Parts: sequence; structure tokens; C-alpha cells
Amino acid sequence: MKIVVINPWFSENMGYSENLLPKALASLGHEVHVVTSDAQIYYLSKDYKDIYEPFIGPNIVPCGSKQIHGFTLHRLPHIKEGKNLPGIKGLQEFLTTLAPDIVQTLDIQSPATYEAALYCRSHKAALFTGSSLHASVFKGKKKGMIRRVKDWLKGANRSKEKLQVVNNATVKCYAIAQDVAEIAVRELGLSEQKLVVQSLGVDTELFRPKKESVDFETREQLRTRLGFGADDVVCIYTGRFSADKNPQCLAQAIAELQKTHQHYKGLFVGNGSPEDIEAVRTCTACVIHPFVSVNELRNFYWAADIAVWPKQESTSQLDAMACGLPLVLSDRIKVVERIEGNGCLYEENNHHDLAAKLVQLEQQILRNGYGETAAKKVFERYSWIALAKKNLSDYQSTL
Repeated sequence: MKIVVINPWFSENMGYSENLLPKALASLGHEVHVVTSDAQIYYLSKDYKDIYEPFIGPNIVPCGSKQIHGFTLHRLPHIKEGKNLPGIKGLQEFLTTLAPDIVQTLDIQSPATYEAALYCRSHKAALFTGSSLHASVFKGKKKGMIRRVKDWLKGANRSKEKLQVVNNATVKCYAIAQDVAEIAVRELGLSEQKLVVQSLGVDTELFRPKKESVDFETREQLRTRLGFGADDVVCIYTGRFSADKNPQCLAQAIAELQKTHQHYKGLFVGNGSPEDIEAVRTCTACVIHPFVSVNELRNFYWAADIAVWPKQESTSQLDAMACGLPLVLSDRIKVVERIEGNGCLYEENNHHDLAAKLVQLEQQILRNGYGETAAKKVFERYSWIALAKKNLSDYQSTL
């Protein structure tokens, strides 16, 4: 089966679905191509040079094709779509040269999805789409995001026609959570009958619990290098340092715990604006480390004891679970199944409550039990290989 995965942007050495789903599909014996633009993730971010360029390079990279992780990556010129996701120049023509059996797009909001729908409508290819807009992102001022989505769909006052093209061409749309599916139906007018709720996945060959003596040695060496003691309870956050993620809430909780539980420490792996970095740095007992490649990230989870994301959902939560860490997440998230039996929720933006929840996980035996449950849950439900097999079953049924 020849499968083409389309995403508006792509950055190597990352752990996103556009990196890992094609890898899993290719490992199962299929010819897989990823078609993207020459734009890196968040290429229009005003802080790109400070936050992302030191880690993944310039925001625009050369076009061309290359083999990586068992699939072929093709980069075409991007089309700037205001503040929206970029378009992909010449996408329909390029798909004609590839002649895929299956086209899988990962973002129903992308202009590339509409182009893919036009291609599939006139060729013998089946279109599968995806949606990842959570309620936690959609709320409040973020509703402007939906207006921008509808702007690119509108074109020459033809939004209904374009939506109908996408909807009619789609065989199935994979929404990464129930709230995502509800927003896709309510706000984008997608057909409920075509929606499948299917979580994002984890590369369980890479992200796994500590097993061998060398794994525990890696943990201790990294903890020593970062300045943590053997008895410290290290709470890790990974990702962007920004207000919509609010890692500062964790930093404030750690600083508060220094009054009564000085063995609690914070580890922040990522980057942000100078102001966001300083907000974390000024809090006592917090260590900041720049972004690392997906292949290095496992070691940082191994070095930690509790994983915390103060706001919103993140695929990194699944990676941390796979490495055997208990989770503490916001009480406003919708994917509560992620913490059932392996973590807890705290009152979002309340660093006092977050500190109290962290203390509840002070006992190592409790953390170990939660960690075992988390790793088992990921292996059984969220492995990219298992999810790819489900996709392939849908693809084959269509063919």
C-alpha cells in the first residue's frame, strides 16, 4: 500500500505525530511518503529565533526529498497564509506524481487538507484526516483561532463549498480526544458519522521505563549533572514556556514547597521568551535546560520522579507516562483517562493546590505504583505501532 501523510510543516528530531505515525506505518511494511512544506513548526512565531532556532535551525529549510526513519520526506515551497498554518505550493501536482492509495492529513484546519480533498476527489485515492483542537485551547480568546480557520476556508465566499469538499472526501477523521471531536462537529461542520476518537501515540521502543542497570546509571548521572541529590523529588515539565502552558505555576509551587519540603525540585526542559524564562528562573530550586531532541528526552524523564503540565493537553504527557512517571495535570483537561490510576488533577493556575498535590505523591512506593500503571496503560493503548495497525485496518477496508 502506498500511503502519503501530509502536514503543513515538519521538523526533524521531534516527537510529533507527523514524525512518528509515518515511521510506524513504514515499519509495518508499507511505502510511506510525508509531504510537507519548507517551513519548520511555529515558523512565524515572533520568538522563533530565541525559542526554536537554537534547537531545530532556521524557520525555512531547503526543499527536496530524503529518506528518514523508513519513509521518504518531501519538502515543497510553503505558501504563507497570514497567521495560519502554511499552505504547500504545488501539492496537487506532486500528489499526482506519487499516485498514492491513501492520503492521510493530520490537521483538518490546514489549507493542505482542502488541496488533498480536491486531489482525492478526482483521483483513485482515499482521504483520511485528523483533528487536534482541544477545548482547553479553543476557549476564551483562542476562539480567534476558529475565525482564522474559517478565513482560509472562506476563499471567495465559498466556505460552505470548501467544507463540503473536505467533508465529502473524508473517509474517516481521527480526532485525538472526545472534546476535539465535539469541536470538529460543532465549529467546523464535520460529519459526526465520519469521526473516530483516537488518541495520539507514543514510540514505546524509545519511551519506556527504566529496566537495566545502565538505565538507572543514566538517571543518576543526569541528576548529578543537573544538581539534584539522590533523595530529591524532581518534578519535570517539558515544552514551551508560555502563558498558555503556564510552567510558572509549577515553579511557584516548587518555591512554596521549599518552606516545608526542601527536597522537592523543579526541572524545566524547553524554552520561551526571555520574560517567560526569567519567571521560572527566579523561583527557588528550579533548573532550566534547553530543548533536547526526542532521542534524548527519555533520559530526562528517567531523571525525574513526577511529571507536571499545569495547563492544556500535551503529547509529552504520554511520553512521560511511558517512561514510568506519575502525572499531575490541570482539572480543566478533557483527557482525564491519562491520570486514572496513575496521577491526579489540581486546580488549574492555583500553585498552592499544585504544591499540595505534589506532596501527596511524596512516597516513592506510591509513585512507583502509579508509574507502573502509567507505563502499562501507554503500552496497551497508546503505542504508535498499535495505532498504526488500527489506521491500516481502516485504510485496507476502504481499498
